[in-house]
Amino acid sequence: MEKVNCCFVCGKNNPRSLHLKFKNIDDNTVIAEFELEKEYEGYPNIVHGGILAAILDDAMANTIFTNNTAIYTVELNIKYLKRCFIKERLTTKAWIGKKYHRIVETRGEISDLNGELRTTAIGKYYVKGSL
Repeated sequence: MEKVNCCFVCGKNNPRSLHLKFKNIDDNTVIAEFELEKEYEGYPNIVHGGILAAILDDAMANTIFTNNTAIYTVELNIKYLKRCFIKERLTTKAWIGKKYHRIVETRGEISDLNGELRTTAIGKYYVKGSL
């Protein structure tokens, strides 16, 4: 599969990308810190929920993504627990849950730097290649 460089969330070659840099902290978990600008605002000074959903979708997909495997989002469930503010330093973390057939279930969250959860998610991904 062609390397993904124009992704809206993490693409290096996309000038409009959020440029998140995911780090693997083990074989099943990724993490990234980020801070969003005013362009990603929904209500005044609050990050748009769709942007948070995109970040979580990308984080959860990155737990299983390899350059040789195509994966597709099948289902995405988001819970918005507390507001995320513009220019606030946040962390997203995602990890693999269950694997069955060609579907991988993942979990994700966004929290502030004190560890307070702001948003949680469960995602299901179809894996085109081998698990």
